[in-house]
Amino acid sequence: MKIIAYKCPKCKDLVYSRAQHDLRSCSCGAIFVDGGFEYTRIGFNKTPPESVEIEVHINKKELYMDWNFNINKYGIIKGE
Repeated sequence: MKIIAYKCPKCKDLVYSRAQHDLRSCSCGAIFVDGGFEYTRIGFNKTPPESVEIEVHINKKELYMDWNFNINKYGIIKGE
């Protein structure tokens, strides 16, 4: 499944929201994304994040379960 993630200009993490009220921040706290597949809300300190289309090998229901049960396997890909 392809989703839109946002790349932090500071720490290079890729961050995406898994569910409607899933507010995710990068490791350094410079950006956040919220809204899952319902809406997109992005916040940043100084520099806007770059949007990147990525492929995740999971479906919407599994992403929701990952968020809802606080498993937190998905939603952030650590930068290099």
